Amino acid sequence: MSQVKTVKIKDGDDFRVINESDFKHGQHELYEGEKLSTDSVVVSLNVGITPELQATIDQAKAECAKVVAENDELKQQVETLKAGLIQGEPADLSGLVPVEQFDAVALDLTNTKEQLATAQSELISFKNDVGAMQARIAELQSVDYSKLKVDELKEVLKLKGIEFSSDAKKDDLLALLTPKE
Repeated sequence: MSQVKTVKIKDGDDFRVINESDFKHGQHELYEGEKLSTDSVVVSLNVGITPELQATIDQAKAECAKVVAENDELKQQVETLKAGLIQGEPADLSGLVPVEQFDAVALDLTNTKEQLATAQSELISFKNDVGAMQARIAELQSVDYSKLKVDELKEVLKLKGIEFSSDAKKDDLLALLTPKE
């Protein structure tokens, strides 16, 4: 049989005995030398929430709800993107350049670099060969004017400062350009 714990409380100048579980702080006062056991303690605590604390709690709940909604939306977007993906390929290929096009551009660039290097070496050789330079100058000066059109002949005559009639025929213009022997 379990033992009921009791305690002596003041009752006027004397004391009386009550069950320890019925002892209420503030209402009862322990008699001299009496102590409550430490096996069980009953605490009554009334706590209220201030309006400021409630406002903070409500604000935090609203922020949490907003974050949860944004998270759900992002999850939906991820699922939509995943559904549109082909394994190993980007979802939108419109902004991507095919590898073949890059390869073609790289090949063109390589060819252009080779042509530039060849032209540079030819230029250096040409500068060092006076005979080749004189031959090229003669070649450029000996233009076959007969292959030019009337308008082109008139332009050449203007550049050389040679006067001609505006209604001159091709043969007349060629005669002005051909050196007389």
